[in-house]
Amino acid sequence: MKKIVSIPPNYFYLCLFLCIPFYFMLNEFKIISYPNNLMGLLFIPLGIYFVLNPWYLFKKYNTPEDFSESTALVTDGLYKYSRNPMYLGGVFILIGLAISTCNICALITPFIFFIIMNYMFIPFEEKKMNSTFGDDYIKYKNNVRRWI
Repeated sequence: MKKIVSIPPNYFYLCLFLCIPFYFMLNEFKIISYPNNLMGLLFIPLGIYFVLNPWYLFKKYNTPEDFSESTALVTDGLYKYSRNPMYLGGVFILIGLAISTCNICALITPFIFFIIMNYMFIPFEEKKMNSTFGDDYIKYKNNVRRWI
């Protein structure tokens, strides 16, 4: 199996960092005006919940949240609705930040994060889960969508 060189939070932080120049240097693209930009603030706590709830479940089932060997197939909580709620939470946070900063260019950051997670990390994780949990994971995968 291919070795992962970096970890998903690094890509999230990179996308978060990219919002800074979009906010300060690309003023002509600030098309979302006050108070409409405050709608973005709704996405941020939702995203934080989507990150923290799965983390709590991993601790509850004593299974790692990194790329080491999983010890439990977590299928409750947000995992009833999404196979990747942590990544979805990252997308929500980036969308919220982009809207809140009023800059339409910052909206590329959630798409960058989504593409990296969807094509680089999720396939790796799905192969790993399939080899670890076999038919149980296939059944889960057939019943729960990748994102939402």
